[in-house]
Amino acid sequence: MRLLVIMRYYPFPPRAGSTVVAYNNIKEISKKHSVYFICLDFAKELGDFAGFVERIEFISPKKIPRIIRWFRYIFHILLRIPFLPTTYMSRKMQKRVKELIERNKFDAILLYEIAMIQYCPPSSYKKVIINIEDPQSIRLNRMIRLPIWSLWEKIELLVTARLMTYYENRFFPKMAKVLLLSKADIQDMQEQGGYANLGFVSYGANKRPIENIIGYEGRTEGMIIFSGSMFNPPNVDGALFFLQHIFPLVLREYSTAILWIVGAEPDMRICDTTACFGEHVVITGRVNDMSEYLQRAKVSICPVRLKTGVQTKILEALSWGTPVVTTSAGNSGIGGCSGSELWVEDKPSIFASRVVALLRGEGWHRLSEEGRKLVEEHFSWERSAMELEQHIMSIQTAGEK
Repeated sequence: MRLLVIMRYYPFPPRAGSTVVAYNNIKEISKKHSVYFICLDFAKELGDFAGFVERIEFISPKKIPRIIRWFRYIFHILLRIPFLPTTYMSRKMQKRVKELIERNKFDAILLYEIAMIQYCPPSSYKKVIINIEDPQSIRLNRMIRLPIWSLWEKIELLVTARLMTYYENRFFPKMAKVLLLSKADIQDMQEQGGYANLGFVSYGANKRPIENIIGYEGRTEGMIIFSGSMFNPPNVDGALFFLQHIFPLVLREYSTAILWIVGAEPDMRICDTTACFGEHVVITGRVNDMSEYLQRAKVSICPVRLKTGVQTKILEALSWGTPVVTTSAGNSGIGGCSGSELWVEDKPSIFASRVVALLRGEGWHRLSEEGRKLVEEHFSWERSAMELEQHIMSIQTAGEK
């Protein structure tokens, strides 16, 4: 089959979000199918991704003066178009995609961001498969409830959520398939919009050689890790929640514990809150290789309180045999069994006690082994690509009827 992939970012290096999913999906699916790739980005380096595709095409977005951009935002709000599609609007891209679809017999068109829908002509919708990762309208509506926003920020989020809900309801039913990474999100979207074309594609994590898995005794004493982009609102809220309500309880029982907050661009509220903990908190900022920290930690935490998507930080930790303590919101997209594959706790005192027990080695080896097996058996990129291929085949079958 011939596939057209449309993205706004080039997926190499695959750092986060849609680029990780796209890179690994295309890497696997290109072994059997031909892929034509086009995006709104110029890559500094093509990397090995160039070897996975038949052709790569970059479209340079036109630079628009700020005042015109703001008039466009206001005009599009009146038309009920969200900020994200407006930000990445490109007539040049629309024209080029239309030409490619008309000149080539593509069996399917793959999108990895909702903003890319605008580039597909309506005549192509029945071939479009969009992987949205998690439902943005639901995510935004739930994010408003996080206690980290000012009144103005809440209003802005509410407006964005309303626009996104309208946009999703307008376009999603017209697509061949709308794919999500969490079965819990599929259920939530069906309840919200009654969509009949939703599908599931699992997230993946790289399998780690067993000889590279470090046991409890070889890890850094008292080391707890919280990883991820530390400007991302759910991570900011999760970090503040842990620091204010859980970490003091941990230190009371395990005085040598050290929390490592590892991730890009830590929010100032995190930095300010950690000041009172002195040497018991280390903030690294962006790191080149997250696995170096995950391999050393005794415990990985995911105290997020926003229920959408898949917490990749959990999968990455488990893949390295690092036991995880998370909230029910953090586990919603993972579906791990609490007590055998990881710990799921929402009450701060119990969350803290689970962290302390693992720092002491209690049940550590069991959770390390079972958590790693969970990832190997249910979260592989080979499996993800196979599920994606099945969705592609299903729209081919539907088109033949």
